[in-house]
Amino acid sequence: MPVLFDRTCILCGRVLPAEKHSAVLCPDCAREVRTEYRYHGELSVPGADGAAAALCYRGAVKEALHRFKFGGRPQYAAWFAAEMAAVLAAQLDRWQPTCITYLPLGFLRARERGYNQAELLARPIAQSLSLPCVSALRKRPFTARQSVQQDAAARRKNAAGSLLPGRVPLAGERVVVIDDIVTTGSTAADAAHVLRSMGAACVFVLAAAKTVD
Repeated sequence: MPVLFDRTCILCGRVLPAEKHSAVLCPDCAREVRTEYRYHGELSVPGADGAAAALCYRGAVKEALHRFKFGGRPQYAAWFAAEMAAVLAAQLDRWQPTCITYLPLGFLRARERGYNQAELLARPIAQSLSLPCVSALRKRPFTARQSVQQDAAARRKNAAGSLLPGRVPLAGERVVVIDDIVTTGSTAADAAHVLRSMGAACVFVLAAAKTVD
């Protein structure tokens, strides 16, 4: 006899109504996302031709992203990716992307976590827009975690030179880099620099969330 598990809202953890087979948010959280968590601010990443974020990194969204990133919840990627794909769709005429890539994880971090959260976001976004998703960047070995850096200056110093080019030809491509959380934008800026060195004509950054004051 199959065992049935209650499905819960990925933001607040409440059990979802049985009739809402495809829902991942409860009605209250869905309303809060529409009214409280959409990111409407300007986002600028040095070296990028444009940047956007889907959500504000605070409250329930912050906690859900933390579970997704560190708590072994890869299934959260589908909802965050859908939110990001909607933002990218609104930028298509301006950005005109030709491929999607994502920020890499170091080998030890990837083995520890079991997945790269940025890649899990990138692949369904690319698929929704019929764009290729490529692994264009590599993490320089022995780079410290950005999340443990104490301030913006430390993040910028740690991010500088933290990425290396992959073996994907990018000459003339208009590349969208997928990130989970943008704080200072230092890592995304380093990605833009490396991708341009690989021949990318334009580089754009799309994040699941942006930190806010």
